Amino acid sequence: VYYFPEHPYNVPEIARTLEAARRHYSEWFHPFPWRELRLSEFAGLATYAQGFPTNITFSEGIGFLVRDDPKTNLVMLVTAHETAHQWWGNLLTPGDGPGGNILSEGMAHFATAMLIEELGGEHRRQEFAKRIESRYGDRRRQDAERPLVKTDGSQPGDRTVMYDKSSLVVWMLMQEIGREPMLAGLREFIERFKDGPDYPLLEDMIETLRPHAPDPGRFDRFVDQWFFDVVVPEFRLHEARREPNGYAWAATARLENFGSGAVEVEVAAVAGERWDDDGERGADYREARVGIALGAGESREVRIEAPFEPERIVVDPDVEVLQLQRGAAVAEL
Repeated sequence: VYYFPEHPYNVPEIARTLEAARRHYSEWFHPFPWRELRLSEFAGLATYAQGFPTNITFSEGIGFLVRDDPKTNLVMLVTAHETAHQWWGNLLTPGDGPGGNILSEGMAHFATAMLIEELGGEHRRQEFAKRIESRYGDRRRQDAERPLVKTDGSQPGDRTVMYDKSSLVVWMLMQEIGREPMLAGLREFIERFKDGPDYPLLEDMIETLRPHAPDPGRFDRFVDQWFFDVVVPEFRLHEARREPNGYAWAATARLENFGSGAVEVEVAAVAGERWDDDGERGADYREARVGIALGAGESREVRIEAPFEPERIVVDPDVEVLQLQRGAAVAEL
């Protein structure tokens, strides 16, 4: 890490993340092929970072002179994202066409989510997912948004689709087919295309991943909806209540998918705070869950039996399903 001597505040975290990214991305995606990996600070005349092969250029204003905390987690986030470009963008060079940039920016965000969870735990990964989900909800242009395989950066709102939405969709795909099959498919994808002369688009990644899916039919339905169509669920809870049920409690509500897309989602009845200020699991936290499948415009009754008195009902407590207006998917009891 090359930095101005008067800016040492976040250097240990940057170096830790850089080394961990090199190690874990090599395990997950492809062995790092170069001898060196450098991160170099530049003056705050601009606030961006770029991941050139073996050298990441990093503005002082977004890494070296920021106050880091578990929610923003900016130092780890930017370092992890730019290091991921050594694989997604450099080692694997996308083709010049619709969906191509998702193989660079979206996959770098996906790798970032994986590394944040590896280094910082589930809480930090969830906070990262919430932030980029919220940014997508705020910045998307519903009238201009196209399927991921058609997104090329030419329309308003394309940037948040390429960075934020696509990374969350790829994360969902990993939950759908499993972590190890997903990583095996991504390793095969990079190995297949890393040296050219063919340069892939998003459809090529989908084609490579499909044989690794335990259920090809489910894989196809997921891909058709999330990659070849434009869908975004939006969950709302109505008539939420709790009542004693013998020696336990029952939490009930009507769950509506006010948005689009057919999804399977977990719903939890919870008590206490799940995470403390340090990102550790709260000592008084308790939960009970059920799974529910819901299509666009559908609503269903949800009933959760709990051996404790629940305080809230939370849709998608692990932040695994992309949705709009996540705050509306929580109901106090």
